[in-house]
Amino acid sequence: MSRRLAVAVTSALLATVLVANTATAQAGVGATLTPYGGYLITGNWYDGPIGTSLSTTNAPMVGGQASIPLTKGIALVGNLAYASGDLRIGLPLLGGVNVGTVKTWLYDAGLELGGLPGKKIGIAPFVQLGIGGLTNDIKNSLLDVRASNIAYTGGVGLDVGLAERVALRVQAKDWVSRFNSEDAVGFRAEGNLAHNWALTAGVKLTF
Repeated sequence: MSRRLAVAVTSALLATVLVANTATAQAGVGATLTPYGGYLITGNWYDGPIGTSLSTTNAPMVGGQASIPLTKGIALVGNLAYASGDLRIGLPLLGGVNVGTVKTWLYDAGLELGGLPGKKIGIAPFVQLGIGGLTNDIKNSLLDVRASNIAYTGGVGLDVGLAERVALRVQAKDWVSRFNSEDAVGFRAEGNLAHNWALTAGVKLTF
């Protein structure tokens, strides 16, 4: 199911970007593209006995977001981002030990409410709600596997218009997901419903 959802969401993202690119040829359409950078703060995949845990380390991230206005104050938005951290086993007293690397792709599609219209200069808040996924490529001396997880997303942010069609966009976005052990190692082990916070800033370009 998670793989089918990943394909569906990726297709929706590609469609959003393609329509946004097409819209650039039309004056005043208001499609936007926001390249950004930031930091991903991850939750634990599993919590074990006496304070042990399994997680990825927090890591820098880069990404891009495209949107197409549907009506005033409402837009269809798609997002694709990448982060690379370590696979970490948490241990009491010792803090933890890194046992591998994890490359994470984050993707979603959803709706955005609010935000600053592309031709305006000023400040405007916005909120986003969507559905997508996280794909983790996990590698160490014993494993080289991939796991795709369904994610529900919600975010808040602020547009700061610097010039016509150019704004600074800052955002905090939560990716809520549960690690798919069956996809990774072939059997199901119920893990945490983890919150993964993406804190980002980028330049919003309107076409």
